[in-house]
Amino acid sequence: MKTFLLFTILFYGGCTNSSTPKIVDTKEIHLTTIRWGSDDLQEIAQKVVSSVLSSSTIDFSKTYSFGEIRNDSHDHIDTKLLANKITTALVQSKKIKMVEEKSHQNDAIFYGKISSIFKKNSTTKDMFFNFNLSLTDIETTKVVWNEDVEIRKIYKRALFGW
Repeated sequence: MKTFLLFTILFYGGCTNSSTPKIVDTKEIHLTTIRWGSDDLQEIAQKVVSSVLSSSTIDFSKTYSFGEIRNDSHDHIDTKLLANKITTALVQSKKIKMVEEKSHQNDAIFYGKISSIFKKNSTTKDMFFNFNLSLTDIETTKVVWNEDVEIRKIYKRALFGW
């Protein structure tokens, strides 16, 4: 009887599903998958902006723009959204002057690349994302700033459940 009761509790407890939508804080981490998500976008943008603003190699009297961010990952990633998130935070800092790339009034351009490595076996899935962003001086073609942000997510299948 105890075994049946324990099984019933585990079965119904594992099958409960909250189907009521709710608004959540966008700053909270909500890990539901190992795939690319909004938490990854926010973490990368925050780390990159922090690195740019604390850099000793960037001349904040110059004008900057955003070039391409290439997506070489396994996931669909809206790279324009990521660039816009970073640009918005940099502009709001009032420490750096950003212009449109097509204006030709920029002194340097940010370029980036997102890569990923996906591994899995019968019980584990492992996703690794690497975001690299560089700032290149247009006149000298030298990289004046560079940052890598890494995110790794691991999912292990539960013993019970589906």
